[in-house]
Amino acid sequence: MIGQRFREILYFWWRHLGPLFLVSAPFALATEMLQWAFGTAIVLPETPDGSLAVSTASLVLIMLIRPLAEGTVITQLAASRSGKPAGLLACMAPALLMYPALLATYSIIAIGVALGWLAFFFPALWVYARLSFAPYLVVLHRQNPLRAIRQSFTMTEAQQWPLLLVIVLVFLAYMLSSSIIAGMITGAVSHIAAASLLIALPISVMATINNVTIFRFWELAGTPTQP
Repeated sequence: MIGQRFREILYFWWRHLGPLFLVSAPFALATEMLQWAFGTAIVLPETPDGSLAVSTASLVLIMLIRPLAEGTVITQLAASRSGKPAGLLACMAPALLMYPALLATYSIIAIGVALGWLAFFFPALWVYARLSFAPYLVVLHRQNPLRAIRQSFTMTEAQQWPLLLVIVLVFLAYMLSSSIIAGMITGAVSHIAAASLLIALPISVMATINNVTIFRFWELAGTPTQP
């Protein structure tokens, strides 16, 4: 069953690669432009005794943009499934409408995952898997954040372990492929800013495979109950 789900996810992602790129690339470009303007959000130390460098402005702005970006991708997934992929503005509109709720939902998820990290790696993944339907409930069913969080926990109950395993497999595949692409581009392009942009664009659409994973299990869970 895990292999079948993985193939379904890859097939859907590849089939709708164009529409997904249409809604993911602009946010990747916006993220890069923010970092050009305010500095790289996070710079890892180059030596063991070095310190982590953080651009607070870039980091905050990127964190504020991400719920909108994710909501736009969710809308495109639903539109593509219906056979009518939408344009960028059409996909952004529902995400903008529900932006405060989306921001609150992702904040709650981030807090839950952070608390899971305190109990080591596995609980964080489990928390993420159990709460992963919440943004879809907010965007596609316009639920409030708390109800969406509760309902996500209920909807993922029956398939939590397959969902968790596929999320891990997809993430590992994404990390491997994105590392290869980043290495190839870095080796071919010497200009740091240009290389960063060229890396961000393909990796942004590759990252949507995680959205496709959640969306596929969301479909399998059936229609959420109404209040």
